[in-house]
Amino acid sequence: MHLTMNDALKLPQIKHCQVAAGILGLNREIESINSFDAPDVLSWLKPNELILTTGYLFQENPQQLDQFVTELAKMNCSGLFIKLEDIPQTTISIANMANLPILKIPTEFSLSDIMSPLLREIVSKQNEKKELSYRIEDICEVGAENSCYGIFEKMEENSSFHQITGGFISTVLPLTLQRNQMNDSITHKHLIQTIEGLTEQYKIDKLIRNTKGNLAIIYLDTLSLGNSHFYSQVTQISQQIISTLSNHLPSDLTLGVGNYHKGINNLANSLQEALQSIDLGRRLNPGKEMYSYKELIPFKILQYAPQNVLMDIFTDNLAPLKEHDKETQSDLIKTLEAYLQCNLRPAETSRKMGVHRNTIHFRIKSIKNILGLDLSNDDLFTLKLALYAKRLLDNQ
Repeated sequence: MHLTMNDALKLPQIKHCQVAAGILGLNREIESINSFDAPDVLSWLKPNELILTTGYLFQENPQQLDQFVTELAKMNCSGLFIKLEDIPQTTISIANMANLPILKIPTEFSLSDIMSPLLREIVSKQNEKKELSYRIEDICEVGAENSCYGIFEKMEENSSFHQITGGFISTVLPLTLQRNQMNDSITHKHLIQTIEGLTEQYKIDKLIRNTKGNLAIIYLDTLSLGNSHFYSQVTQISQQIISTLSNHLPSDLTLGVGNYHKGINNLANSLQEALQSIDLGRRLNPGKEMYSYKELIPFKILQYAPQNVLMDIFTDNLAPLKEHDKETQSDLIKTLEAYLQCNLRPAETSRKMGVHRNTIHFRIKSIKNILGLDLSNDDLFTLKLALYAKRLLDNQ
């Protein structure tokens, strides 16, 4: 939820500035602004700081500008706005190599004309993030007594939240540590620091809140990656978190992932989905490290069906395979399930089941003959539904 150089260029005054160099670095974040006309400014600069200058100091000494831009890149500054009519080609080359944006300020604009709207936007972004952070904290505190279920109604009360419309995904990590560890603030602090370190490399904004036994991590799609790409990144981060924490904590860890949503009014849904994916996932497939709500949607729908309806769905479609498995001590139902999970790839199915590929080919041929189906697209949905019903019945 930080302002980026790309965001800045959309502001009314700033869009008149010309990008002279470093166009590939326009995704750099801006956390603060500094303007100068004195040569000793470098000692005061910080990472993610945007620099504004008239460029007067460099008019007679272009080599000094080259050195200045080199130092800005080393310090990971956001970029440079400069009021020079002619920027040396050597400076442009240095900035391009470092992906450090340099923007030319129009002659009719003063530095304050550029600085004022940028400062307003930075403050606005910071306030939005604080507001969101506090609100999530409130939500989690209200819901701590009943594991965060059915406790998100207060979301609608804060109208300022509706200004935040970007996409996000919520994840929940239940902390099943022993009592003495739950009360150990150092352990908890180390846990947060570990997660912060793992997620930092992805440059994705996030908010982490403890909900008395559950750790909620909300990832914000500030770069507008979109549903599929952003979901893939969150899944990858979550897998790294589980893998790393499993090496440090004695208890088994499980993480739930909600769906991608837009609009802060849907934060409640996303958090609930993450929690429900753990609850339903543990019942259907115990022992997994991560459960995704997206993958459990069919079970979510079927779990409300009466037992006799589930039995009818299973019997009408898979009863012949069940009888065959019982009579011959074979694994055709398990093979069918693995085959569908592997997107009809026999080689991948054989690896998943630990049997030879020819065995899989033989079993699939047997399944088709017994069911009288060719496993076309029309058949797949019905068979998957029947397998979902079977897993629900097995876990009731």
